[in-house]
Amino acid sequence: MVRRDEFRAGDRCVYFEIDSLLPVADWTDFLRKGDQRPFRLRSITLRKQLSQGLALPLNAVPLQSGDYEIGQDVTEMLGVTKYEAQIPAELAGVCKGNFPSYIPKTDEPRLQSNPGVIAEIRGKRVRGTLKMDGSSLTIFRDDERFGVCSRNMELVESDTNAYWRMAKELNLRSYTGNWAVQGELCGPGIQGNRIGLTKPTFYAFSLYDIEEGRFLNHDRLSEFCAATGLNIVPTVFDGIIDPSWGVEDFLNFANQQVYQNGLPAEGVVWRPYEEMESEALRGSRLSFKTISNVYLAKYKE
Repeated sequence: MVRRDEFRAGDRCVYFEIDSLLPVADWTDFLRKGDQRPFRLRSITLRKQLSQGLALPLNAVPLQSGDYEIGQDVTEMLGVTKYEAQIPAELAGVCKGNFPSYIPKTDEPRLQSNPGVIAEIRGKRVRGTLKMDGSSLTIFRDDERFGVCSRNMELVESDTNAYWRMAKELNLRSYTGNWAVQGELCGPGIQGNRIGLTKPTFYAFSLYDIEEGRFLNHDRLSEFCAATGLNIVPTVFDGIIDPSWGVEDFLNFANQQVYQNGLPAEGVVWRPYEEMESEALRGSRLSFKTISNVYLAKYKE
């Protein structure tokens, strides 16, 4: 939803995704609601239409003069950060250090912000897995060092921290090799337990080979999970995408997904069967998510 005559076809703009935190400044003051600061962008309904994100003309933001390319990231220039939900005390833990620099963090790009990925997976065998609604957990082993990370940091070993309790319960410390397994920790006390689990449960979605510096494909992840007894994220699509599919078709598919308790699933994560780099994602892993609008409408607050 934009103001009348604010844009004409072909105009360039700056787009801010949902869960962006915009700085308190003159150019963002129109977003002010009471003492809220900084300003978080949420999914909202305007005139019965779901609105996700914010588009502003170039002259409405404090960019330095110069030429900007379509798709250029101006996040840091504008002082924009990402909203992270407050972590419950038993999950937060004690920081041991930064997230290991040699392991990629878990953060899938949204399809709506990167529609070019559709052309890259067209004609390829693709797997879509259910996006489990929990908290990101990375467990790794590197040259005899065993570690546990939340989304953004490595944690000190503790019997009271839920991440470490899960890692010990999974009994991965003795599994040989240099690897990192990543997934969602779900269950009571985590994100409202929207999946309806009776106990904390880990669902693996990625396996990273630290020695080779690359992600391994879903088959290798499945083998790892079978050998270690881990749960793996459920597959909801396996095949070749209909060549006519566009962004709306991916979203409609995500809107239809539910968890085992019948509640709307958060969405779907899409990857080709064989790991590959993406030009649309500026050389990173070809992997993206579609978040269900049904889910957002229910839990947008």
